[in-house]
Amino acid sequence: MLESHGASRMLASFHDILPHWVFTGLYFSDTFIQKNPDIVKATVAGLLKSFDFIKNHEQQARMHMPKYTGMDLDTCMISALREYSSPYKPKELLERQRDVMLQYGYLDKKLDIDHMIDYSFLPEGLRRSE
Repeated sequence: MLESHGASRMLASFHDILPHWVFTGLYFSDTFIQKNPDIVKATVAGLLKSFDFIKNHEQQARMHMPKYTGMDLDTCMISALREYSSPYKPKELLERQRDVMLQYGYLDKKLDIDHMIDYSFLPEGLRRSE
């Protein structure tokens, strides 16, 4: 966005520098999942549908950005969009990322990845690397 104002220019994206790094996720408590499995399933399905729409209709998707970001349309049309890959991330990748966070003090202790990841709400074809 700063590039559109002449204040900077992008040299590389996060995805260029840290390929496969997980920047975000979708989080629900165990209690919420147990009480609202249909809401969780619908949320995951809606998110995947939106990723597909953005990937296949980028310009049309950008037209919605001013309403939700407060940015002007020209800025939205040149702003970088995240690269959407499979929502499945191998356990080894997540463990490596956890270990880097431990090394740099962003985590206090080594967390068990198995208690944090649940791919059961993904459609069958997306539950593993494709």
